[in-house]
Order: sequence, then C-alpha cells, then structure tokens
Amino acid sequence: MSKERDDFVAAKIAKMSLLEKCGQLLTFTWRGAIPTPSGIEQITKLQAGGLCLEPYALETCKNLYWGRSQIDPNFKAPKDYFDIAHTWFDSRGFGISVTPEELTEALNNMQKIAMNRPSGIPLHITIDMEGDFKNDYSAGGVLQFPPPMGITAIGDVDLAYKIANLMARQCKAMGITQFYHPVCDVNINPLNPEIGVRSFGDDVKVISKFIDATVRGYEDAGITATIKHFAGRGDSATDAHDVLDRCRGDKKRMQEVELAAFQAGVDAGASALMTAHTIYPAFDEEYPATLSKKILTDLLRGEMGFDGIIVSDAIGMAAILKKWPLPQACAMAVKAGVDHILLKADDESRSQCLFGIKQAVESGELSEERVDDAVRRQLIRKYDQGLFEKAGKMDPKETTAIVRDKINIDFSWEVAHKALLVVRDNKKLLPLSKDKKILVIEQLIPYEFLGKDMYSHPHMFCEQMTRHSTNLIVDDTGFHAEEDEVEEALRLAKEADLVVMTNYYARIEKRGNNTHLVKALKAAGHDVVVVTNFPYRKGTTTIADAVVCNFSGTPDSIRVSADLLFGAVKPCPTTKMPIDLSAEKDLPEESDAAPKKAKEKKRGNVWKGKC
Repeated sequence: MSKERDDFVAAKIAKMSLLEKCGQLLTFTWRGAIPTPSGIEQITKLQAGGLCLEPYALETCKNLYWGRSQIDPNFKAPKDYFDIAHTWFDSRGFGISVTPEELTEALNNMQKIAMNRPSGIPLHITIDMEGDFKNDYSAGGVLQFPPPMGITAIGDVDLAYKIANLMARQCKAMGITQFYHPVCDVNINPLNPEIGVRSFGDDVKVISKFIDATVRGYEDAGITATIKHFAGRGDSATDAHDVLDRCRGDKKRMQEVELAAFQAGVDAGASALMTAHTIYPAFDEEYPATLSKKILTDLLRGEMGFDGIIVSDAIGMAAILKKWPLPQACAMAVKAGVDHILLKADDESRSQCLFGIKQAVESGELSEERVDDAVRRQLIRKYDQGLFEKAGKMDPKETTAIVRDKINIDFSWEVAHKALLVVRDNKKLLPLSKDKKILVIEQLIPYEFLGKDMYSHPHMFCEQMTRHSTNLIVDDTGFHAEEDEVEEALRLAKEADLVVMTNYYARIEKRGNNTHLVKALKAAGHDVVVVTNFPYRKGTTTIADAVVCNFSGTPDSIRVSADLLFGAVKPCPTTKMPIDLSAEKDLPEESDAAPKKAKEKKRGNVWKGKC
C-alpha cells in the first residue's frame, strides 16, 4: 500500500506546474456557504491546497484582519501575474445560519470544483473547533463541548478521548478533514490574554495525558490533529494577533515544559503541527518560529522527530505583518520548513502570496525541492484520508444521524454538567430561591460565536433561568457594558433581592468583559452571583459573592449553569480546578485595562511571567 501511495503521489507531483505546486501550499479561508466568484477562483485559478472554514461570516475584502490591510504596496508583480475576482460584501454583516446538512452539501460542491482542476487534487478542509468561544461552526445544533481546560477539570482521560472522537466523526461526516487542535500551550501565565481555557492547563505532566487522548481521538476517526502553537504560547502576556512576542524561557525550562507538551502530541501521532508567531531566543534570536529553520527543521524535525505537516498560524497576524510583507513572509515560512500557509482575512492579497512563493523559487531563494517536499507531505495525507476517492461524495444524511443522535446529544449535556465548578459561595446564596426576586443580566455573546437559531442564540441564559422561575427581571448588556447599561442595571437591581449575571471572557473583546459591572453592583450594596467561562480573575472576579465556572460559552454549558444555580443539578464531586491560581494572589486587582505581565513566581521548574 505504501509503495502504491508513494508512486501515485510522485506521479501527481511530476505532472504539476510550479504554479500548481505553490498553490497547494496555501490554505485560504472560505466564509459562509455561498459560492462566490472569488471563492471559486481561489480554487480554480490560485490552485488552493485547502480551505479554512468560517461559516458564520461573509467573504469580503472589507473584512480587515484585526483592522489591518494585508496588501503589500511594494509588491512587484511578475509578467505572468494575475489576480482573481473579489467580493465586496458588507464586512459588518454576518453569514446565515447554515445547518450541518447544508454545510455538507456546500463542501461537496467545493470539492467537486477542486477535483475538476487539471491536477485532480482534492482540498483539505480545516476548521477551529476548540470549544468555548473558539468554535468556528456553531449552527444547526452541531454538537459543541467545553474547551480543553474544562475537560481537564473533569479529570477523565477516557472521556477526553470520547469527546475528541465524537467531534471528529461529526465533522468528518460533513467533509471536514483537519482540526486546528489540540492546543498544547502550557498556560503558566494567568494573565495570558490569548490562550487561557484553550489550554489544558498549567501542569505539563497532567495535560500531556489529555493531549495524547485528544490527538488519538481525532486521528482514530480520520481527522488530522494539528497540535499548536509550537513552540508554545502559554507563558505569553501578549496576543500574537497584535504584537510579535519574545519568550525568554531558557532551553532547560522549555524542554521541561513547552516542548514536553508538544512531544506528547508528536508521540501520540498528530499528523500536523501549527507554528507560533513568537521568537524563542533559546533556539533562535532573530526569527519567530514560523520563519525559523532552526526551530522547525533542526529542533522540531531533527530533535523531536516530527514527520507530519507543518502549518503556519494565520500568516497575516500583526506579529508577522508589522515586520515582513505577506508575500515575503509566505516564502520565508516555506523555506524554514512550513508545508502549508494559513491565510485568513487576506482576500485581496491571495494572488500576491501565491506569486511571492513562486517568485522565490524562480529566483533561487527557495528551492523547488523544498516545495516538492511540502506538496508530497500534503498529498500523502490526502491519499491516506481517501480524499482522492471520497472528496465531494459525503452524505448529508450521515451528518444528520450523528448530530441528531440522542445518545450524542445526551453525551454533550453530560460533559457540560461534569465541567461545572462552584468556585465561591461566601453567603450561601446557592441554590437560588424562587421566592426571591432576581435580576438576571446576560452579556450578549458576540454574534459570530452563536448559531443564530433557537439552540444557540444571544439569550440562552435568560431562557434557561426562566424555566426555573418567572420571579425574574431579565436584562442584557453588551459584552462590555456601556455606561447607560450599567446605569440601567443599577436601577433595576433596586427592585431585586439579588443579581445573577454572566461575566464571560473572550480574547477578541479588547475592551474587557463585565467585571466593572460586578464592581458597580457590589458598591451599590447588592448580592451578586456570577456565571463565567473563565476560571482566572478576569472571569471569577475577587468580589462576587458566588461564582460558578462552566469553562464554556456554548449552549449546553450555559443552560446547565442555570440548572445548577437553582439546584436542579449538583456539581460533580470529582471535578476540580485544573490550574494553580495561587499566582493570582500576587497580581493587582482586576481592571478593564490592557493585560499586564504577571509578577515572576517560581513553581517547580516553571517561572511565571517569563514571556
């Protein structure tokens, strides 16, 4: 079988033009489920190797990546340069609610377009489905689970495998081939604004077991597991979307902490790995991992023995773009060892990126052998997944069977229940009494994280609270309440016996969450119960009278939190806080200011605040 596969792949590569090879190194984002001229031409003309899905949004050149244009104004187009069609939909409008069945059909259509190219090469279809606020597909009742930290809190490694395997089977049925997961970052900085609950925790010996289980769960179901963000962003105090960070962990610390977690993923059989846009001076003083041959080729491939596909994190992040123009960065990444480049809101620059790589080969800056090696790795994986035979032929009925299966639905609810943790109940306010008038304040979760249907909508918490009591005043605020919303909450609280509110944390919400509202209510003399997805101080606060952490802003986790508040379900006695929060005692009181670095605190071989 191996020789047959290798011969097949070698024959494919031998017939490919340089343009086709370079296109195979690019993964473009496809937003929504509507075919557009640009969505089609990135496959047929730019020869895309894969698509990264964001079904909740609309494809548009107006959708700047974190407020930045990706175009290189100094790019010198070669004679054979061409651009493709562009879409100019309103970037403020979000996509429609796409059911799993509809997404299956849409992906079938895209695969058929790809298979009709002269190369006859199918697409890899990738997505982020990490849990919490990092699920890029949440419509149509698709099953969602708590993020890694919530799974570690449950403490059951076998359960972690089952969750991963079910998620993989569900998405594979739709035609998805790869998860950008699991996160292997060891979250040793409690002020990390980017990772948080996306990590399995801060103890590498514990989380390595969960990384292993998750990788095996995905791979056993036929989905490519992508361990990320190498060589580790858990000790960072910044967000790579905004700045290029330097991790000052020395070689010994990194080998015992960051690299040990990734080695667990490598040893478990992960087929892919995603790079971090971070400089690691212990291994390379000059370049971030994404652009570093010393880190990707010498360390990762040479010392750690990783032989899978190396994926870049979204190449257009400010960590890269502030210093290296996109076409140049793409070529540099491939030269360093990256096998495929992820481009997100880089719509206008797609052609530039393709020709940036092609020009680098033609100039001799990048060898065609390195390009062939990257293409070979990807075609081998596509062959092993059966895509050359099955792409475009997924059955929507199979998707329906998995998503609507009562056993799977019940399992999702069971996991959400097990991940509940009562962090604090100083005044013994729980369970809530139906005799008391309760003001319920629900943050409006950003629209992109919602399914836009009756299962996943902006008022899930109020809906579930009402199932238990009508002796409520229901209110909502933005994710970060404005002044008038705070004033309204204070006015309504005067009519209530106590306040129950959500205080979720999401890294994309740069203004913060509703900690300031908790402070205002407490200053006015009210009892406050908080439900949060975030076990760190940004979510739990220091002053709320009672706090329930569900680790996840997904539908089942939100609804079961209301059940726990009224005593309809009990906390699972084996669920434990999966992180060491003692370092937070040394930190200043929470505020809505930008996160600052934590005070250095030694914990075994781990130093807090070293990035």
